[in-house]
Amino acid sequence: MAKRNIRAKAKSAVGAIKHKAQEVQAKLKKAARQEEMLHKTLTPKKTTTKKEKSAQKHTKLLKRFVEIKKEIKEENARKNRQKTKVIGDLQPLRDALPSLGDIYKLVKSRKQETAESAVAEPETLSVKKKIKKKRTEYVNKVKSLEKLIKDKNFKKNPREVIANHLRNKYQAMDEDDAE
Repeated sequence: MAKRNIRAKAKSAVGAIKHKAQEVQAKLKKAARQEEMLHKTLTPKKTTTKKEKSAQKHTKLLKRFVEIKKEIKEENARKNRQKTKVIGDLQPLRDALPSLGDIYKLVKSRKQETAESAVAEPETLSVKKKIKKKRTEYVNKVKSLEKLIKDKNFKKNPREVIANHLRNKYQAMDEDDAE
C-alpha cells in the first residue's frame, strides 16, 4: 500500500507540475500576443482607399499599354528595315557609330588641347615659383593700396580716388590681355 501511495503521489506531483508549466506557457503567449497587439496599434498602417487602389491599378495598366505599344512599334520598324532589299537593317550600325555632332566635338576638343598645350608648356611653374609669384602679386597690391591711402586727394574725396584707381587697374589688365 505504501508503494501505491508513493506512485500515486509522484504521478499527481508530475501532473501538477505539467499543469503549472502549461499555465506559465499560456501566460507567456498571452503576454507576447498583447505586446504584439500593442505594437500594431501604436504603429499606424498606411490605409489606402478603394479609389486610390483602383487609380494605382489604372496607372499601372496604362504604363503596361504604353510599353507594349512601344515594343510593337520597334518590332514593326525592325521588320520594315529588314524588308528593304539592298540596304537591309542599318539600325545596329547606326547605334554603333558615333553621331556627327560627337565627331565635331572631338575634333574641336583636340584642336583646343593642342593649342592649349602649346601655350601652356612654357608657363608650367613649380609650386615654389607659383607661391613666390602670388606673394609678389599680393605685396604689389598692398603697396598700391598704401599709396592710394597716402594720396592727398584721398582725404578730400576717397570715392573718386578709389574709382580712378579701379579704372586704371582694369585698363592695365585689358591692355595685358590684348597683348
